Amino acid sequence: MADEDKDSKTEEPTSKRLSDSRNKGQVVSSKEVPTALLMLAALAVFLVQGNELWQALQRKMHFFLSGQISDDITPTGVSLIFNEIIRAVVMDLAPFFALFLVVAIISGLIQHGWLITFEPLMPKFSKVNPLQGLKRLFSVRSLVEAFKSIVKIFVISFAVYLAMRNNIDQILGLADTTITEFTTLMFKDSLEILWRVTLAFLLIAVLDFIYQKFDYIKGLRMSKQEIKDEMKQMEGDPLLKGRIRQIQRELAQSRMMQEVPKADVIITNPTHYACALQYTPGQMSAPKLVAKGKGLIAARIRELADENNIPRVENPPLARTLYRDVELEQFIPPELFKAVAEVLAYVFSLKNRRS
Repeated sequence: MADEDKDSKTEEPTSKRLSDSRNKGQVVSSKEVPTALLMLAALAVFLVQGNELWQALQRKMHFFLSGQISDDITPTGVSLIFNEIIRAVVMDLAPFFALFLVVAIISGLIQHGWLITFEPLMPKFSKVNPLQGLKRLFSVRSLVEAFKSIVKIFVISFAVYLAMRNNIDQILGLADTTITEFTTLMFKDSLEILWRVTLAFLLIAVLDFIYQKFDYIKGLRMSKQEIKDEMKQMEGDPLLKGRIRQIQRELAQSRMMQEVPKADVIITNPTHYACALQYTPGQMSAPKLVAKGKGLIAARIRELADENNIPRVENPPLARTLYRDVELEQFIPPELFKAVAEVLAYVFSLKNRRS
């Protein structure tokens, strides 16, 4: 049954399905992206301030190892040395830890934008269910994660090998070198390892993000029946219905306003109502109402009429009747022929005089 259910989910998730999933905290997220960005940030720090860091390390190592802190090898003396080391490390690396925190936040924003939800923190029985745990342990996702871990171990090991294969003799002789020579060699090898690993991790991050997005969309796929049920549910939502009607009104109003410049006359109340009529003798059986409105819409129709030099005729009874009884894009009824004909005759006579 489970396989049949999966096979039936062949349709891409709807926007509502994606939105509901996001609200639950379920978004496309790759663990490799923040790792790769942190590596990139570390590489940038090494390139910009690496020399200063290693020089500071040289000074501190020389200071600590030369016995300048304490000649008393007692618990008190060792504690003093340890505290000084911790303080030095914290003081030197605190700005970089802050940078890494910012990078971690940016990686989340890059992947799924700003998202605050407590849904994933809610207790769920499936999280403590042993059977569900076993399923997750032997799932495809777990196999993919295991494969990525193996690849990362191989990448790091290979990068270390490439960096050190030409320096084996120097590394073996580190015991007989000075602190300066030791830190210089370590800086050089660390930088080479870091840029190789960073490039590899960036590639892994890109590939993993593509896979995670594919797996995310696949997990949200819907059956045709689920899409039908969702549409029925949405159509029954009064808020959604109201929003749909509002959008439809806005679209109809926009189309209507585009027809105003084509009108031959605007019949007004003069301020409360405005109705635009179009009539082409020989091509139309009767005048057609192309726009109508009251209040602000009527004001906008009058503005468009003035901008396009369309004559306005004040006839309050006719304007109210047209607004009340005639629908948009409909021809006027026979009972209004005489009143409208008088208006059009007046308008056409004005046009003839002007021409």
